[in-house]
Amino acid sequence: MEKGSAKKKTAVISIDVEEWYHLEYFDRSKCDESVSVLDGFDSFVELVEKYGIKSTYFIVGELIDSIQDKLKKLHSKGNDIALHSWSHKRPVSLNEGEFIQDMNRSLEEMKKIHSEKCGYRAPCFSLNRDYLNQIINEGFLYDSSRINQEEHPLYTSLDISDFKSVVPNSIYDKGGFKEFEVSTIKFLGLSIPISGGGYLRIIPWPIYSMLFKRYIKNNDHYNLFIHPFELSSKKITTPKETSFLTNFRFNYNRRKVKRRMEKLILLLKKNGFEFKTFKELTR
Repeated sequence: MEKGSAKKKTAVISIDVEEWYHLEYFDRSKCDESVSVLDGFDSFVELVEKYGIKSTYFIVGELIDSIQDKLKKLHSKGNDIALHSWSHKRPVSLNEGEFIQDMNRSLEEMKKIHSEKCGYRAPCFSLNRDYLNQIINEGFLYDSSRINQEEHPLYTSLDISDFKSVVPNSIYDKGGFKEFEVSTIKFLGLSIPISGGGYLRIIPWPIYSMLFKRYIKNNDHYNLFIHPFELSSKKITTPKETSFLTNFRFNYNRRKVKRRMEKLILLLKKNGFEFKTFKELTR
C-alpha cells in the first residue's frame, strides 16, 4: 500500500438460501414442507438491489431447480452464487463418503446456474479440517464456515493454523484458497456474533448497534449473513412438539430484520466500507 493511502474496508452481505424446515432444531419429517419462506429470499434481493449491492448467495442444492431462473438472473448481474450443502445436513454429522457425495451432488446441480468455480458455507458453521481439505481439493474458490464462538453447541472450531492471515480475524489464505471468518466481537468475556442471523433479531438493538459500531471502527472487513425465514412475511406453524425456546428464537423480531439490515448497510456506507462478494475478494 502506498504511503498515505487509506486502508481499504470491505463488507460482504450474504444469505443462506434455505427453507425453514432445514433448520437443525426442527424434525423435518414433522414439518409442513408445502409452506415456503422463500419470499424472504425475494425480500433480500429487493433490499440489496435498492442499495446497489452485489451479494453472495449460499444455496442449499435441493432448492436450486425450483429457483434456477432467479439464480441465473442474479448471476448475470455479477452476484456470487455459492453452495450451502445439498439438504442442509451438518458436515460433521456425515461420514467422509457421505460428505463427498453431498458435495458432488450439490456441485452437479449448480451446473444449472453456472459452471464456474464457487464458494462453500457449511450448515451451522460445522466444518472440520478434513472436510475443508476435501473442499480445497475439489477446486472450490473459498469457504466461509469459520466462526469464533465456542459457546454455540452446533458450531465447530475450524483449524486453519497453516493459513496466512490476510485481514486480521477475517480473511485467510492458503495457496490462493480463501477462508472468510464470520464477524464476532468479545463482550463480557463472550464471543458475540455481530454478523446477522438470529443475533441481529434477538440481541437488543442498542447493544447490537453498539457492538457493531465498535467492530467496524476497529476492523477492516465485515461479514453479514441472514436467512430467508428471517425476512419472510409468512406465518409458520411449527411442529406441535416444538419447545417454547425454539419457537422464540425462530419467530422473535422477524418483522424488524429488514429495517435493522438497512441500518447496518447505511452505517457501513457511512464508515467507508465497500461492498463486495466473497468471490470478488478471492481475486
